[in-house]
Order: sequence, then structure tokens, then C-alpha cells
Amino acid sequence: MVQSALFWLVLAVAVAGNWALPPARRPYWLVAISTAYLLSLDAVGVAPLLGWIGLVWALRRRVAATPALGNWVVIGLVGSLILQLAYFKYLPPLLSLFSEGPARAVVVPLGISFITFRLIHYVIETRRGTLAHHGLWDYLSWATLFTIWTAGPIERFDHFLSQRRANLTRAMVAEGLTRIILGLGKKFVLGLQLVPLAFGEVSTPDGFLAALPHLSTFEAWRYLIVSFFLFYLDFSAYSDIAIGSSRLLGLGIMENFNWPILAPNPGVYWKRWHMTLSGWCQSYVYMPVIGLTRNPYHAVFASFACIGLWHAGSWTWLAWGLYHAVAVTLYQTWARFRRKQDWPWLEQGWLRVPAALAVICYTSVPQGFTLIQGIGVPYDGLRILAKLVFVNLPA
Repeated sequence: MVQSALFWLVLAVAVAGNWALPPARRPYWLVAISTAYLLSLDAVGVAPLLGWIGLVWALRRRVAATPALGNWVVIGLVGSLILQLAYFKYLPPLLSLFSEGPARAVVVPLGISFITFRLIHYVIETRRGTLAHHGLWDYLSWATLFTIWTAGPIERFDHFLSQRRANLTRAMVAEGLTRIILGLGKKFVLGLQLVPLAFGEVSTPDGFLAALPHLSTFEAWRYLIVSFFLFYLDFSAYSDIAIGSSRLLGLGIMENFNWPILAPNPGVYWKRWHMTLSGWCQSYVYMPVIGLTRNPYHAVFASFACIGLWHAGSWTWLAWGLYHAVAVTLYQTWARFRRKQDWPWLEQGWLRVPAALAVICYTSVPQGFTLIQGIGVPYDGLRILAKLVFVNLPA
């Protein structure tokens, strides 16, 4: 989206119109320009999602009604939203395993993953009664905001309400422009120029898979690590641009990344990586599973399965999620053992450098799954993992 001149034109018009209007009129303006822009990008896909936004608002009073009725409305809304997401993201690849029929041609609506999780958050928090008093246009300006529609962050409604500003200041302009420039620099300078120059050209995933038997273990590790850095730069760049653009509109959007590449362990990494998604899963998957099972390991696996499948309904992303679930579970077990042993030497500052390098290696490994989505089978993922430990499996 940010590669299009239309986005920047719409942003400039949105900012100018927003501050030209009195505060009470600004939500109307944001809804109008956001809706028009999103429909111009994908009218067929976005229109039904706008319908869901309207339905959630229309049923909000029933969500907050008596316990029996409210619970059933919540179950119906959340279940329907999940089924819609499953239809577009999970059912087509599943059916395509058995036929070459129309299931393969289903086009995923623009931004469906992000708006689905945001609406589920709104429904659940409305049921809990945690949201401040708000009107229709407050809700719509949050739900349709074009700067975060396609690539997040997964902004929570209570945070959105509390972080709106009525007056534009120099600090807000400086912060917004700085984040936009940082995002553009990450994507177009570091991601497309400096990182490939520093680490060597990254071949295409199918080329990497075809050349795997002839690559050294070092070359395989380099490919996955560089791929991870490119993925991080690209994704965090979109978050920076979304946050900076929203800031120019007087909106303080939630942070999504906090230097995860410097994390000293998997636990800290997942507090810094895609923070709005991991935070969402902690609130609406991890804690409910803990409440039901009293087992933190079940909650960890459920959360990471959700995070993986949120990206795509494929074995590659499910394997990615389960890999991280195993790694985080092992780390939690080790952390409890270490606390019992009371080893102060493990807290020395110099150990943070090798620890951060180890975390980069850990999180680069599952790139071997996600990079071959659509071009490989589970056995190919095992071949890549084997190559990382000096083992060549036959093709």
C-alpha cells in the first residue's frame, strides 16, 4: 500500500481535512475518507467487512445485555467472525489438497485478519464492560482507520480512545514524520539495498530449495538469517509508517515492535515481536485456556497455534507456530530451573551479546517453513532443518 502514490495523496488530504475541521467533526471525516479509500482498493472484499463492522455495532447492546442473552450473542458474533476468517484463509487451501476446483480461486479480502481480531476484541470487551462511553462515529473511526487496515497494528479500542489528541503540535508532527521516514528507510534502504549487500543476494525460496543438497550448512544458516532480517525490516517498516501516519492525524497507535532482534531470550523476544498480536493472544487465548486447563503449556501451544494460523491457513505457518511453542516452553522450563539454582554468573552483562545472537538463530530457523509456503511439502521443511545440523536428507 505504501508503494502507491494514492496512499500518500489520501494521507495528505486526510491530515489537511482533519485539522481544518472542529474536533467534533473529525470522526466523520476519518470514516468517510477511510471508507472511500479502502473501497477503492478492494470494493468486493472490503464491503462485507464494513457490513460486519455495522453488525457488531448494531448488536452491541445485546452483547452487554443479561448474562444468558449476552453470552449467546458474544458466542454467535465471535464464532461467525472466526468462521468467516476460516472460510477465506483456511478452507480454500484445505480443499485445494483434494481438487483443483473453485476453492483455489477464493480471494482473501483486504485486511480481514486484522479487522477480525479487532472486532473480536471489541465484542469481548463490550461484554466485559471495560470500554469507556463512546458514540457510533468514535467506533467507526477506529474500525475503518485506513492507516492500520492492511498491516496493523491490531489497535485496541480503549487505547484508541485514550490516545486521541484534539490539537496538532510540533512534537506530534515531528514524531509522525520521523516514524514515516524510519519506516521508509527500513523498507527501501536497509531491506532492499544494504542488507542484501552486506549478506549477499538472497535467492528465491524455490531456488534455495532446489539448491539445498549442494549448499553448505553455513550457506543455509546465512540464507535463513538474512531472510529473517528482511522479514523483520519489511514488517516493522509497515508498522512504523502506520504509527507515524496515524500520529499526523492526532492518533496514538499501539507499538508493534521493540527491537526484538536484541532480545536475550525467547520470552523477551515475544514481548517485543508483533506485540499487538501476541498481546491479543495473551488476552483472548492464553488466559482463557489457563482458566480452563490450569496448564500453562496447553495455553502456550494454543496461543502459538493461533498466532501461526492467523498468518495463513497452511502447514507451514502451523509448523512455525508449534516450533515457537516448543521453544518458549523449553525456555520457561529452563528459566524455572535456573531460578532454583541461583546462578548469579548468568546475569553478567557480557552474556547478552551471545544470548541475542542465539535468539536470532532460534527465530531464523522457522523461516525454513514459511519461505516454502506453496512450493514445498512438510518433508522439505525437515530437509531444511536437517541441513542446519550438517545432515543431508534425500530430496
